[in-house]
Amino acid sequence: MEYKQVVRAGAVRQCRREPLHAQKKLDQTRCRICMSARGAAGLWLLCLALLSFPLSAQSSAFSKGEDLFRQNQPEQAIPFLKDAIKEGNSPKAYTYLALAYYQTGNFTESLNVCSAGMEAPGTNKKILAYNAGNTAFAMDDYANAESWYSRAIAADGQYAAPVLNRANARLRAGKIKECIEDYKHYLELSPQDAQYEQIKILIGVLNDEQLRRGAEEQSKIVEEKRIKEEETRIVAEEARLAAQREAAEAERRRRLFEDVAASLQNTESQNMSAGAEDTVDYGYESELE
Repeated sequence: MEYKQVVRAGAVRQCRREPLHAQKKLDQTRCRICMSARGAAGLWLLCLALLSFPLSAQSSAFSKGEDLFRQNQPEQAIPFLKDAIKEGNSPKAYTYLALAYYQTGNFTESLNVCSAGMEAPGTNKKILAYNAGNTAFAMDDYANAESWYSRAIAADGQYAAPVLNRANARLRAGKIKECIEDYKHYLELSPQDAQYEQIKILIGVLNDEQLRRGAEEQSKIVEEKRIKEEETRIVAEEARLAAQREAAEAERRRRLFEDVAASLQNTESQNMSAGAEDTVDYGYESELE
């Protein structure tokens, strides 16, 4: 396989794979077929690193699968590589099979093979984890890609490729701070990288974006605080007005009760009585005449 690095619109992009049909070029990639981790979007490719097992220890199924794979026939290679895994004496068959599934567009099976290979003895764990990260990235599953790249980095802290690819995955996921850290770390691991200056420019752009987001977040906090204070003021004002209305209603009811009580009282003079309904009769005549 031949790989080309592409930098477009300030983003660090991973290599674009182009198949080689010349056997000479295929032989040149016998020790390693991998995707350079120097980019983010585009057509993704798994990294294939061959393990250093003697040919005598490998099964005929693996040899056949390997030959077909190197002849750019991944679909035909798959059944032989699956048989080689079942035979159990070709650990690197996991790496080939994962890549074969990837090249045929079966990303889910590619991930499954990588996961199984991580549990098998003698496999190259950092390459399998890296390949799984690339597959997850191709599926736009950036959280899963980040997780797999982290496993590859944990397996080999000097392995630069997954550091860059994790930065790309984090960038796609909007994790600006984390991706800046990864890009800086990648430049420390690969100071001679052809995209060194482009990555530095990208880091500068991301730093500006981080500052912008920080200022935006601060403004958002201030605005949320203002809105909360205004809501509190409105609630307090509504409570005050409600209390006033309640007090006014209570006063109205009090006056109404007083007026009703006053109207029920009988205070007119003609209705007043001394307590006797009849005239007093003294029983004698006047002697003044």
